[in-house]
Amino acid sequence: MKKYSLFALCFSTFVSWTSAQTTAVDTTHIFRTKTLALNLDGARHAYHPNNEGLLYNLNGGITREEATQNKFKKDRGYGIAKKRIGQSDDYEGYLQADGYFVSQTTPYNRNEPESSAARYADAETIPYITLSPKWKARGIKNCDIAFVVNLDNGKKSAAIFTDYRKNDESLEISLALAQALGIPVATKKGSSYDNKKTVTKYRGIASRDLKIYYFKGSGDGNGKTVEEIKKAAQKLMGL
Repeated sequence: MKKYSLFALCFSTFVSWTSAQTTAVDTTHIFRTKTLALNLDGARHAYHPNNEGLLYNLNGGITREEATQNKFKKDRGYGIAKKRIGQSDDYEGYLQADGYFVSQTTPYNRNEPESSAARYADAETIPYITLSPKWKARGIKNCDIAFVVNLDNGKKSAAIFTDYRKNDESLEISLALAQALGIPVATKKGSSYDNKKTVTKYRGIASRDLKIYYFKGSGDGNGKTVEEIKKAAQKLMGL
């Protein structure tokens, strides 16, 4: 009876170990590209009613009249989070305490309300890669983890997949990831609507040779802090 119990215990341990091996996160996938685009969606300072944001309001489908009145049709102001005004056909953009519009991405912190900037991935602080059809075809889902190497300068950064674009013309990365990898970004001086402020607008990003290690099934569909992204990527990379 004791021999049988010992055999059962060993067999059970072997099955558990085998199961753990077969369900481990796949770390063998690598993607390389030199064609980049800059994403500022979700940035806390992306859009402003007086055009004081990091992006021109027109980038988010916002005209001067719409911005100053904070009134949009349903398909306008697509760069910001909005709510319907009563039973009318008009919408108004959610505003943060500092006066900036709430710029949106696909849900990042799902438990936060649509009116909160915390619901969306902040491109100024979160090093993210924008999901696209080809990434989805590779099995990558919202909030899976990646590790990126800039082969031109040797800089490295953990990253997370989030937001979504409908085309695969380029690899789109957040401002935070571009800065972490030491990739130059193009800026231009612009003016607020009332011409009282000169503001720096982001226009694009330089091309760099990037190598991306991506990990299918490494996320849980919900956003992470910068430190959590870093720790997850280091563990997956065995660093």
